[in-house]
Amino acid sequence: MKELRIKVTNPTGLHTRPGTEFVRIAKGFESNITVSKDGKEANAKSLVKVMKLGVSQGSEILLVAEGSDEVAAIHALEAYISQLAE
Repeated sequence: MKELRIKVTNPTGLHTRPGTEFVRIAKGFESNITVSKDGKEANAKSLVKVMKLGVSQGSEILLVAEGSDEVAAIHALEAYISQLAE
């Protein structure tokens, strides 16, 4: 299992367009991936569930991946969140 805490800095958080791309990236991996915010957890491969978390600018999230490609999954999602425009 691989975990990473990261702060979301872009103005729209993980809503609509950035959330859709986040989920698309997560779906590219076999590992089970969850994203948590303020004690609530969601499947990172479900746009509806990710959107329900209400990840906005300044939110700290926890990414957890478990499976054969967990390291690659965490790195890809971290890279995507980090490159989002502030």
